[in-house]
Amino acid sequence: MKRVLFLTLISLITQLTQAQEVFTLNEALDAALLHNHNVLISEIEAEKAANLATRGNAGQLPTLGIISSMNWAYNDVELTPGTFFQNLLNPQSGSQPPTSIEYDGVYSTQLQAGIGTEFVIFDGMKGQYRYKILKTGQVVSGLDHKAKMEQTVLNVTQKYIQLASLQKAIKLKSEALEQSSDRFRIVENRKEFGQVNEQQYLQALVDLKTDSTEFRELQLNFRTAYRDLHAEIGWNDSSQNPLEEDLSTTFETNYEELSLSLEQNNTLLSVREERIKQAELEESLTKGNLYPTLKANAQYGYAYQTATEGQFETQEQLGVTGGLTLSIPIFSGGRTKTAVQNAKADIRQAQILSDQTKLQLQTTFDNTWEQYQFHKQQLSVEMDNLRTYERNYERAKDSFQRGLITGVELRSAQLSLHNARLKISETQYKIKLTETTLLYLSGKLIFDK
Repeated sequence: MKRVLFLTLISLITQLTQAQEVFTLNEALDAALLHNHNVLISEIEAEKAANLATRGNAGQLPTLGIISSMNWAYNDVELTPGTFFQNLLNPQSGSQPPTSIEYDGVYSTQLQAGIGTEFVIFDGMKGQYRYKILKTGQVVSGLDHKAKMEQTVLNVTQKYIQLASLQKAIKLKSEALEQSSDRFRIVENRKEFGQVNEQQYLQALVDLKTDSTEFRELQLNFRTAYRDLHAEIGWNDSSQNPLEEDLSTTFETNYEELSLSLEQNNTLLSVREERIKQAELEESLTKGNLYPTLKANAQYGYAYQTATEGQFETQEQLGVTGGLTLSIPIFSGGRTKTAVQNAKADIRQAQILSDQTKLQLQTTFDNTWEQYQFHKQQLSVEMDNLRTYERNYERAKDSFQRGLITGVELRSAQLSLHNARLKISETQYKIKLTETTLLYLSGKLIFDK
């Protein structure tokens, strides 16, 4: 049983240390920007907003189209001659005027075809405001797309760091597993010569099994976290190559520079500012309903009408028609006034949301900056502690091999060394994560090309 357990442990470590191609953080980020579903959807929304941002969609360009219609009717017709026809048919004064003329079952056909145009001459500047709103919407959609990309980069980086931390923990645990295996073999040999008691032997075996269980659990967590990383990227991929361990970055900046960059370049703040502009334009557009509207129209076409009975059997027209249409608002039941009031409220609301977002971002930035400084100081302390734990373990290992201390004491030194290495690894990854968060908040995570 003991030999089978040892071979199982060696197999696990061998699988872990097999040479595979490294999957870097930059490769993960590049893949995420190409495959992440939220990024792809926001890109489509940005394209749609760009397509809408035209003067034609804003109603500022004349419309031109072919107009045609054909109507057929079957009616009873009654015609009453007017004064002109009465005098024409019965010129004798004082005589009885002709009565109305009735026709039953008259078939009539009307045909009209032509090309026509309509153009807004004045509408209270509403066309200009609609166009500006569409252009602002295009800007907002572009910023939303950038925000989705930044959020995706941050999320992928977080999951990658979590995964790299697990990978480092597995590596450290494999070293601890080898140490526990060596200690168990020594205890087992000493037990055969009666140098250790049964309790010490069982304790060494328990420590070995404990490290083995923790090692397998870390591997399970690693595989689960890897699938989560693939899902965040947008990949349907089952490969799980090793990750890079050195995630250090050159972070040459200071608090004032990053804080100023947050105010100037943060994408969420930029979106809020554009929302304020949109609300102001919506207010101006609503006020445009208080002004008259003047439209011009023109048409060149052909009209034909025929009837089986009536004044004229056929009537044809060919030529140009045109005119102006003036609409002056007088009373709307208070709807325009209410719309203007709500538009002003939307401006105030957009400003409050902008202030709220700025306060939240600044608070998050300050907290992250303080965490970043703490982790850097903590890393220096932990590096000093590591050297102490390494010396203690080497002395304990030497003393154990000479039989001066028990396996429990060696196990304590081993765990202290393992925890010290694990803390350094976790702190290094925390520094990387806070650096990425600071870049995200300051708008430096993704630059426009």
